[in-house]
Amino acid sequence: MSDDELLTIAAKPADLVHEASLALKSEMARRGLSHKDALAKKRQVARLEIKEARRNQSSSKRSKYFVARLNGWALLLLILGVPALALTLTFSHIVSEEWVFPIMAVCMGVVIAISAVQTWLRKTASFWISLVVSCAVQLSIGYSVSLRFAPQTSRDLKGAALLTIVPGYAIGILLFSLLEKIKRSATQAAAAEISTPAPAHAKRNS
Repeated sequence: MSDDELLTIAAKPADLVHEASLALKSEMARRGLSHKDALAKKRQVARLEIKEARRNQSSSKRSKYFVARLNGWALLLLILGVPALALTLTFSHIVSEEWVFPIMAVCMGVVIAISAVQTWLRKTASFWISLVVSCAVQLSIGYSVSLRFAPQTSRDLKGAALLTIVPGYAIGILLFSLLEKIKRSATQAAAAEISTPAPAHAKRNS
């Protein structure tokens, strides 16, 4: 055994019978390993077990479609990119004032949507089609909100952004589910067609 293996066993002395405990102490003395080393190893093993338990717990709670938390780049884009875009649109007069808020809300919704889903989901056509439709819905709702309420304060902006983004997400999720259902049905139909044996007269003709 290596020293690490020996210390791992020494970290749990209660698991050993008397003869094994004596043999372990003798071997540790021969190698110059102390009880202090065994305690340090015990703490290391405990930390590893806690990490593994947390990893298993987080993986069991992990959604099939969504990540557990946004990555740093997404947060940076939300914190700096969206306000910078709003200021650019406002002071450069690229678009009229009533379009600034809906464009800002759509950009925020896109960043959150792309960064919140699992990597495999971003590789499907269904996700991108749903995202485009969701953006169109958010843009139209945001424009209506901008014309009717003209949000100015941070509280008004948060409420208006929520009112703009959430319905777009709802439409996008429904469309994504529908597209995935159609795709699964087509795949199952193709698989069934391949697995269905050809009729006997077709075999004779061939």
